[in-house]
Amino acid sequence: MDRVKAIINHPLYREYLEKNAQREKERRFCRHDFQHMEDVARVSYNILTDSGRIGDIISRGVSREFVREVIYAAGLLHDIARWIQYDTGEDHALAGARLARPIMENTGFDPRETALALRAIREHRRGGPGASLLGRTLCLADDLSRPCGKCDARLDCYKFEQMENIRRELALTQKILVL
Repeated sequence: MDRVKAIINHPLYREYLEKNAQREKERRFCRHDFQHMEDVARVSYNILTDSGRIGDIISRGVSREFVREVIYAAGLLHDIARWIQYDTGEDHALAGARLARPIMENTGFDPRETALALRAIREHRRGGPGASLLGRTLCLADDLSRPCGKCDARLDCYKFEQMENIRRELALTQKILVL
């Protein structure tokens, strides 16, 4: 996971995390900090591993030894442009893919791996049937990684009910799969 460590220590990555923190210092709701991004990366990897779909990403041209790093790169980088959305209104997923490219290139990811992660970053807000497997997975992991049940602002959060519905649906799906 040397390339993932290189992302975490990359000066632009650190700068973007700090810009997110500055814009969100008074935010009552979920923050887009390192912990959130790391959680999304971990949950994405677990979803793909547990579902047996990790091979579908590998078959897209990413070697088995690097697939975990690509998933983690996408998760760690998916919200790096929240500060741009706060400042300009530009979709942070699109801006994030733009900001992530030089970081991935500077940390040793090849063009194919970079393209896979950048597409997922662009798609992570909506997921949906037209999105890539990694994009849909990031979207789901983004929701599942939030500790909504423990949040003091949950009753005022517009996403709380949506997150709880996702968790209920996932639990039902898992029960059906066990049967």
